[in-house]
Amino acid sequence: MERGDTQQELPSWYQDTRKKGISVAGNALFTILRLADLPLQYYLLSSGLGLRAVRKLGGTTISSPVTSPATAIGLSPYHTLVFGLAVGSATKQIYWCLGVADNKFDPGFSTMVAVYNTVLNTLNTLLSLWAISSNRPAFADTWGELFTSNSTVVFGAALYGLGLWTEWWCEVQRKRFKQNPANKGKLCTEGLFGLARNINYGGYTLWRAGYSIVCAGLPWGVGMFAFLAGDFAGRAIPYLETYLAKKYGEHWRQVKKEVPYKLFPYVY
Repeated sequence: MERGDTQQELPSWYQDTRKKGISVAGNALFTILRLADLPLQYYLLSSGLGLRAVRKLGGTTISSPVTSPATAIGLSPYHTLVFGLAVGSATKQIYWCLGVADNKFDPGFSTMVAVYNTVLNTLNTLLSLWAISSNRPAFADTWGELFTSNSTVVFGAALYGLGLWTEWWCEVQRKRFKQNPANKGKLCTEGLFGLARNINYGGYTLWRAGYSIVCAGLPWGVGMFAFLAGDFAGRAIPYLETYLAKKYGEHWRQVKKEVPYKLFPYVY
């Protein structure tokens, strides 16, 4: 093994997450918790609870009504978009859990992942209601005005879409690769995984940053990007690549040569 491959001892909890199989309880719990996030985010936006929470924390809330002018779901176009980001993230993650993942997603770990995402979504929702941070345009009574009056909303939504698609599609490609008997015992280096070894983490980083930009502008989005990219580079990727080095040996060293980038193509 190369020198960097054996420097880090893997904690037992991490090795447990790499076990193949299906945890019915874990998958069910994750699905329920991710679905439960949606009425929570909607209620925070539609009921005034989110506004009250911001004021309780000492913040000044936005002056424009959250529910006016109302779309079909009773929210303004901007906050309908904010809620839509939560819907998209839950849909993608539930699809991954039930249709793509092949590792055991035990109840404890699935709860941690679901709660983590709900915390980030809730923080974004509240920031979209705080006058200092909200990225809601001053005049955006229609969808057209929303996307023509604030370029950062457009940029954030596009980054969100790119990241969500990247994370979803690379996982679908890897699933298909693994289902081919000729690829047994091999790591996927085809499709998007041929661009970066952990491009699924890169996709998550992008859509989370885009979500944050829509809700609270570029500074918050850049901060979220830096936090997630740093966490993946400093923790998640070293754990995963230590595991892969021990499991695949020479094949892993060949994969590293074939795909030199870890997170983002041509960047890192």
